[in-house]
Amino acid sequence: MSVQYGFLAVLTQGAAYGSQLQNEFLMRAAHRRGLNAGQVYSTLDRMMEQGLVASAGETDDGLPLYALTEAGEAEATAWLTRGPVDARPDWDEMQDQVLVAVSIAGADPAAVVADYRAAFEERIRELRHEADSRALLAANRAAELGARAAIEWLDEVAAALATHPGALLQPRSPERPRRGRKPAASA
Repeated sequence: MSVQYGFLAVLTQGAAYGSQLQNEFLMRAAHRRGLNAGQVYSTLDRMMEQGLVASAGETDDGLPLYALTEAGEAEATAWLTRGPVDARPDWDEMQDQVLVAVSIAGADPAAVVADYRAAFEERIRELRHEADSRALLAANRAAELGARAAIEWLDEVAAALATHPGALLQPRSPERPRRGRKPAASA
């Protein structure tokens, strides 16, 4: 789900085509190894079906451009200004959301970081009360250590934001990705 929201966040900076969205998202979410073109375009197709993005014409060489709809703008704004809705936050989702939020003008990364921190603190409290077997105790301990690592990383991000506000903002890259999906020929 964070790929979809990452694309919505990138689109707050203006219309873009598929490879451009892919590159912009991966530039911000640098911990990701990559996205394949199929994932990019199936995500865009789903977002169009959900009414979050709409066609915004095409580039000079015929690549389809996508832009946010009102609903897409609302979803992007919500994702860029608050943390997880799940009581059990996911490490990769957290990294996607925090790293994208710190890079987009108009986002509230401090709120996103604070919300994730609170969610991981709550998760640690829950884990201490869930163990009823040795195996579960060991699993919970591993989850607790992961949550503590997340909190430590979030604290570092919060400190960087407090010390150097805006230092992590990334404008859209002026370089054009080498590839893009050309529209299918109509019959």
